[in-house]
Amino acid sequence: MTTTILLIRHGQTEYNATGRWQGHLDVPLNETGKTQAKALAQRLKNWPVAAVYSSDLTRAAMTAVYLSETWGLTPTYDPAWRERDVGVFEGRDAEELKREYPEVWANMRHGIYDIPGSESHEVLQSRAVAAYERVVAAYPAEMVAVVSHGGTLNTVVSHILGIPKGQYGRLNFRGNTGLTIIEINDRGPRLTMINDTRHLENGDYRD
Repeated sequence: MTTTILLIRHGQTEYNATGRWQGHLDVPLNETGKTQAKALAQRLKNWPVAAVYSSDLTRAAMTAVYLSETWGLTPTYDPAWRERDVGVFEGRDAEELKREYPEVWANMRHGIYDIPGSESHEVLQSRAVAAYERVVAAYPAEMVAVVSHGGTLNTVVSHILGIPKGQYGRLNFRGNTGLTIIEINDRGPRLTMINDTRHLENGDYRD
């Protein structure tokens, strides 16, 4: 008996395209993001997905709608799947943050996210892993799609792989509409795919 969880990052936004941090800012998909979501929906249209869960932030919710329509499903929106609240970084780009918060920026290279006013790694991982475990428990032996965000998916997969908190950032979830697959059976969870964007190979849609 195997439960399959499809972890999906949302499509591109203008903030992604211009290198701005989003966090809890409610930024919609841009036209490229909509095309990316449609491409992923086409790729997965024949997969036996039983349910779709999504962050309630617009960029994830829009992506979830494109996917859900393919399977004739209605998404369930859960704020537990939101991106990390990144405090003073929200809406800012890398260059200005490097200038204003050089120590914080330097620490992030070592997996330490001590952004002023932000959600801690522990809080983010706790809510995201709890959401993941709820989905797994609710759909034994079925396939479920979850649309979320790069930082959130990173903490879930890091938890599954047993990566220590201090090594956050070892994984890369920057590909918009990247597909990550977790299979759970009586031997526990296995990561079988990570941040796969092959559905975008025929277009210039990469983030």
